[in-house]
Amino acid sequence: MGKLINRIAVLAATATVVMEVGLVPAARADTAPELACGSTQPGPCSQTAHFTDVNEVDSPPESPLPASCPSFLATDFVTVVGTGNGIEHVTVNKAQNFWFTSTFTGQVTITAYPPSSITATDDTCTVTGPPDPNVPAFTGKLTEWFGASGNRQSAVFHDTFHFSGTSATGESFTIHDVDHASYTPGLDQNGPPHTGFTKIHC
Repeated sequence: MGKLINRIAVLAATATVVMEVGLVPAARADTAPELACGSTQPGPCSQTAHFTDVNEVDSPPESPLPASCPSFLATDFVTVVGTGNGIEHVTVNKAQNFWFTSTFTGQVTITAYPPSSITATDDTCTVTGPPDPNVPAFTGKLTEWFGASGNRQSAVFHDTFHFSGTSATGESFTIHDVDHASYTPGLDQNGPPHTGFTKIHC
């Protein structure tokens, strides 16, 4: 979904800072604590944290969607709100090379919002209007994983997102998204990745 593409862009920009001053991307979920390792504590360090909730606003994907996906995915923003089990881990070595992973699985509700109901500022989207009246909310199981690593020569970002749920009227919706981006040599947040792809299945 769009959030996965957005995560790559946001973390690509963050990774530039990581390699310049030793910072590490912050947690991806509201209840995940900001990790000190790589942010207020320079490497070498290693830290793990657990979280229970997700509350995200995701934009439509930039990549073309397969015909099997519902049309609202191409235009609407979605909120992903739910509770489950999450874990994040970061390691920064003496050379300030970093490795970061985040995994979550749990029950969530996905609600679609038209662009007119969203206010976007920088890398943040906020819901300011009603949901799309033509799209039901879907509740079901979400499993997502994100990983990033970087050094002065290269950076890699990849993630997976799998959701399967139903609406209150029994309509089903399933999506599986895999994203990858790698930057070699180095990382230019203003340029495209050396290698990148997005694979979406509905």
